Amino acid sequence: MKRIATVVLAMAALMSFVFVAGASAHKIRFDTTVSAKFNKPDKNGSTEGNFDGTVSSQKVRCEKNRTVNLRFRAADGTTPIVGSDLTDLSGAWAIQPAGAILGTYFAQTPKKVLRKTTKHRHVCKKAVSKDVVVK
Repeated sequence: MKRIATVVLAMAALMSFVFVAGASAHKIRFDTTVSAKFNKPDKNGSTEGNFDGTVSSQKVRCEKNRTVNLRFRAADGTTPIVGSDLTDLSGAWAIQPAGAILGTYFAQTPKKVLRKTTKHRHVCKKAVSKDVVVK
């Protein structure tokens, strides 16, 4: 009887170890923000210019080498991409669209997976800037 009790206790201890080890898996999502502004050249009446901004996060790896898409808010509700850039090491980006650029724009960065295994998933959240109106 003692032997059965010992085996049962050993099995219970092993099962609790497996349960605790399996519980160590985690998912971390890092907040991200993206800013955008329009820089109009000094030429009077010019319809040219460029957009720039930064991607910021508490996790530095979420800032560098991040795709930023500049989107146009069309009257029909669509938001086509008018340009893309990768951020530099400090999170800065710049896009110069071709042609006249009057209208409303915003910058968007998709989520970025930093680490993905069966036990860990580290993700930089997607972000959308405030609208930028070019007149």
